[in-house]
Amino acid sequence: MQKRLIAGAAATAGLATALVLGPAVAASAHVEATTTDTAANAYTTMTFSVPHGCDGSPTTALTFHMPTAIIEVTPTVNPNWTISTTTEPYTSATSSTDGETAADAGKRVTSVTYTATTPLPADERDTFDLSFSLPDGKAGDVVAFPVTQTCEQGSTEWDQIQKPGQEEPEHPAPSVTLTAASSESDDDAAAAADTATPATATAAGDAQPDLVARGLGIAGLVVGAVGVVAAVIASKRRTR
Repeated sequence: MQKRLIAGAAATAGLATALVLGPAVAASAHVEATTTDTAANAYTTMTFSVPHGCDGSPTTALTFHMPTAIIEVTPTVNPNWTISTTTEPYTSATSSTDGETAADAGKRVTSVTYTATTPLPADERDTFDLSFSLPDGKAGDVVAFPVTQTCEQGSTEWDQIQKPGQEEPEHPAPSVTLTAASSESDDDAAAAADTATPATATAAGDAQPDLVARGLGIAGLVVGAVGVVAAVIASKRRTR
């Protein structure tokens, strides 16, 4: 009877553990991302983690789709993968006022693809680093980075957007939640430097007259001392 009670307790504990850890294990199976900086307009490195294949099939390629607000992307070399990028013509938002023509248009990176030199086993993980400037926005804005995972058999689109107050979708897109931009921009810093320069010059200008005044004062003391010495010598001559 005692053994049955112990076995029953162990089974109950195991079930409870499975209920607690089950969602965490499922969540960790997603393609996820971490960043070195989340501030709007900040330059950051995003690390994508791919923990498994497609229903047991090894991964052969991963394509990271970039939001339209991101222009340039620098992928980090991974020795087990080759890298390719796709681009599209890009004109700045101020192109019409700047007189920019179609011939002047640059290119925007739309996606980065890592292709495996040897397929990544389904039970192994790998990470991929992309560096870029985060888009402009306000604190709390969510920027999604859909990922296409291609395997020897089948593929998975990690492109579902998490909606506030709703359950996590089956294949959520990796994302970053923006924080407030830096309080002082480069322009602000330059303006501060410009305002500091005249003050420094003024201080230097003020110092010059002060040095002259000190010099004149010292010269006056020297002349006075010479006069005293001369008077003493003259007095001694008279007494002789």
